[in-house]
Amino acid sequence: MTDRQKLTRRGLLGAAGGATVAGALGPLSGVTAAHADTPRTGDRLDHGFGKGRNIPASNIGIQLFTVRDLVADNELDLPGTFEILADAGYAEFEIGGDYDGRTPSEVRKLAARYGLKVAGNHFGPRAMVQNIWYDPKERARIYEEAHTLGLKAVGTGHSYVAPRTVDGYKEMAAAFNVWGEEAVRNGFEYFYFHNHDVEFTLVKGKPLYDILLEETDPRYVRFELDLGWIEISGQSAYEYISRDPERFPLFHVKDIRWDPNGPRAAQPGTANAGRRYRFVDPGKGDLDWPKIFSALKNPGHHHFFVEHDDAGVDETTDASSPRPLNPPGSANTAWTGRKYLGDLKIPRRGRS
Repeated sequence: MTDRQKLTRRGLLGAAGGATVAGALGPLSGVTAAHADTPRTGDRLDHGFGKGRNIPASNIGIQLFTVRDLVADNELDLPGTFEILADAGYAEFEIGGDYDGRTPSEVRKLAARYGLKVAGNHFGPRAMVQNIWYDPKERARIYEEAHTLGLKAVGTGHSYVAPRTVDGYKEMAAAFNVWGEEAVRNGFEYFYFHNHDVEFTLVKGKPLYDILLEETDPRYVRFELDLGWIEISGQSAYEYISRDPERFPLFHVKDIRWDPNGPRAAQPGTANAGRRYRFVDPGKGDLDWPKIFSALKNPGHHHFFVEHDDAGVDETTDASSPRPLNPPGSANTAWTGRKYLGDLKIPRRGRS
């Protein structure tokens, strides 16, 4: 996600009418199929339940930031969005920071109505002015909300204002250890951190991200590896996962296509600094997903969240425009992304 974007009811306006989007999706109900013991193969299409199945259907989710235009209250709102996600076959989702004007309890109950589980939340402000994790009172609030949501772990989705220096990242790692140990004392399994490409800024040829891995205690601190951002930075997701798969219980499955005319560019200071690209739906870009996931010993130990930062966005529109010009875009991303992961066959290399 970009720093200036936020999942709110009125701050994000969608463009897809409910009937239009619902009509673009297939007929299979995720409420039943995501938890089915056997895949459905009798339909005209398998809808992602009858091919690879190396990734358990119960572990396939979506980051709600992907469908933020559908959540907007002038379109489907959360109930309509949850219905689409259930029909697409999702079992769970991750929240992008807030609750769309609802309470955590209301979100959890609403999700359960559609057979969906809240699997995570990026606690912390979307504005990068201050990291609320440094405030003990805010942490206490986070733990309370996380328990209400039924979460097993707590985490954040940005490095905020941490200096891009060795000392800055050592300080951040030390803070992660404190928050992780505190989270465990409060009944959670661990604290986790989600990356962008900037955390892979090179200092003397070494990514700063490595400091976070090396100087945090795996008993308390894990990582949600955004597979698109790490590859954008010029580092190998496969190599990082291979070092210790269990350090990465959560993934953002984000695909990219390298394009010299693309609308985005890798962060300065990374190995791919300035290289241009565009986001695409999972399976439609340049990332080798079978190879990346072959680094896993047991896919069932991980959660896979589909994410597409620019789903539904038309690049001809000014960035300040509140309405994407491709209304069904994010719904299509949700559907095709889950189907791709459901069908994915992972080579046995690196798996036991």
